[in-house]
Amino acid sequence: MLRFKKKHLILFSLSIAIIAIAVFFIFPIYSLELRSFYEDKVLFSQRVQPGDKFTLEYTHSVALTPVWEIFVIDQDYQIILVETDFLDHGAGLPYAAFDQEIFVIEEGRFKIKNMQRIMRNPIYYRVGANSNNCFYFKDNKINLSSLWGDRLLSIGIGKKNLFSFLKGRNFR
Repeated sequence: MLRFKKKHLILFSLSIAIIAIAVFFIFPIYSLELRSFYEDKVLFSQRVQPGDKFTLEYTHSVALTPVWEIFVIDQDYQIILVETDFLDHGAGLPYAAFDQEIFVIEEGRFKIKNMQRIMRNPIYYRVGANSNNCFYFKDNKINLSSLWGDRLLSIGIGKKNLFSFLKGRNFR
């Protein structure tokens, strides 16, 4: 009887170990990553789920007013541009909504909403030292201009297994 229990305990332990290995090495984790393009160095990484949003803010080079671009992560972990907000009309700023998009004025801003523009993964994003480029995700606000100055970044969704994600976590 004791031998039977010991055999079951070993099988149970082995099953738990196999499940743990499967979770750590097979289970996919998706993360939103900001990387410096030329050095391929991770500047920010945080786990994402469908429905998570992030915002990029910058000062428009001609109008010299802020512009906000709002993105959402969809069910397939694609980055979707869903809204653009701006304070003024002018050269290089949006002027109309297309297809199912709507152009509204809310909260003192012009907004193009209901956008469903699938972005390439990763997005290549030029940061200017004087452009007030900011990145917002959940409770994080990162002033990209003041931290990294003139730099080309890539913003994308990375897919790793749980072990690699935990080993390489980089929060800055």
